[in-house]
Amino acid sequence: MAREWEAVIGLEVHCQLKTGTKVWCGCSTDYDNAKPNTHVCPICLGHPGVLPKLNEKVLDYAIKAGLALNCDINKESKFDRKNYFYPDTPKNYQITQFDKPYAENGYLDIKLNSGREKRIGITRIHIEEDAGKSIHTTNESFVNFNRASMPLIEIVSEPDIRTPEEAYEYLNTLKTAIKYTGISDVSMELGSLRCDANVSVREKGTEKFGTRTETKNLNSFKAVAKAIEYEIGRQIELIENGGVVEQETLLWDEANGVTRVMRSKEEANDYRYFPEPDLVKVIIDNDRLERLKAEMPESKIDKVKRFIKEYDLKEKDAEILSNEIELADYFEQVAKYSNNSKSSSNWIITEVLRVLKEENKEITDFSIRAEHLAKIIKLIDNGTISSKIAKKVFEMKLTDSRDPEEIVKVEGLTQVSDSSEIEKIVDEVIANNPKMVEDYKQADEGRKPRVLKGLMGQVMKITKGKANPKLVTELFEKKL
Repeated sequence: MAREWEAVIGLEVHCQLKTGTKVWCGCSTDYDNAKPNTHVCPICLGHPGVLPKLNEKVLDYAIKAGLALNCDINKESKFDRKNYFYPDTPKNYQITQFDKPYAENGYLDIKLNSGREKRIGITRIHIEEDAGKSIHTTNESFVNFNRASMPLIEIVSEPDIRTPEEAYEYLNTLKTAIKYTGISDVSMELGSLRCDANVSVREKGTEKFGTRTETKNLNSFKAVAKAIEYEIGRQIELIENGGVVEQETLLWDEANGVTRVMRSKEEANDYRYFPEPDLVKVIIDNDRLERLKAEMPESKIDKVKRFIKEYDLKEKDAEILSNEIELADYFEQVAKYSNNSKSSSNWIITEVLRVLKEENKEITDFSIRAEHLAKIIKLIDNGTISSKIAKKVFEMKLTDSRDPEEIVKVEGLTQVSDSSEIEKIVDEVIANNPKMVEDYKQADEGRKPRVLKGLMGQVMKITKGKANPKLVTELFEKKL
């Protein structure tokens, strides 16, 4: 009988906090466009005798992350030195939290494509500093220390994940939860979110974990899922062929879709952790905790519930609109200006998201302002333009900065609602399409609307989409 396997997956997510200054010093964190090694000082360069001091904003942001991920916030925690020797680590150690992190025992609830829900535990979150950045050329290597001592939190999941899909949904849910707090851009593209995947396999029904590997160099959530899928297959094949999985750190080779060995996996004792002597214990009192709880914004879960209740949206639509906080804000602005939440939801989900996908843009870069989309909706609602013309105005607005009302007026797109004028056109269509007219008269109730749609299409063609569709329908039904 063939052996059945299951994967055991844990994810370590590093999230860069969006503070103005670094974690231990006053150097600016806005280093993306700065010249190399200009946002540095003796503290983040690790000069002898300097003393780090914890940035209060870093602690506040870290606590907000813990609250968003349902963690217990420890009233007392401490910092430690993790010793290792890399060229991009100026002190030859990293200040982090080892045995006493500030947050523990959290969880995230995820929903899979099948509709199944699952709770993924979060072991701990701790504060630490980032390293510098190594730059390699053909003959030389350089180090840019602008990123050294950037504030990070590391979010360590429980080994509760079993499939690549669960890992992918966990990361998406985590990203949304953190982004809603405003403490980070949580963008892999910008480097403010990084993920390492720990993977092992075991026979189904057994409790003992297999030997795990850690995969790095994952630059997207899809890459995480692909790397996990590959690593599960590799480990199963290796064991079934009589081999043994080694505890190693691997790199993900995106081009070839394989993992490659980077180095043997270190254990905690390899890093010779010891308490950071230059930093005092972190004490989080009740006043601070209550203040930060009061500052916490509405979560995605609460926003979905509110959208369903306040705007009378379907749960699926509320979920889509709440996936990104900026998209949710855009929807609320459109709904407010248009006073039509359902049309606002429909336009955003069908048209706006279509354009964003085609142009690979975020809603923050979308060319149509919320109040202008709302005006298009209002122009439909007050009978100024038809839905068909509205789509034309929408397409024009993608590259045209004019007010929608001005576009409609200048381009002569106002809906024709003169009943005598439309009646003439309806009579003309009836006279010129005897077969369609006969089909309509002979059709059963289920088929009549389809035949009528064809006749209406003729009117719209003649009027270039400007005829009032409600009036056209009424006239056809009356005459036929």
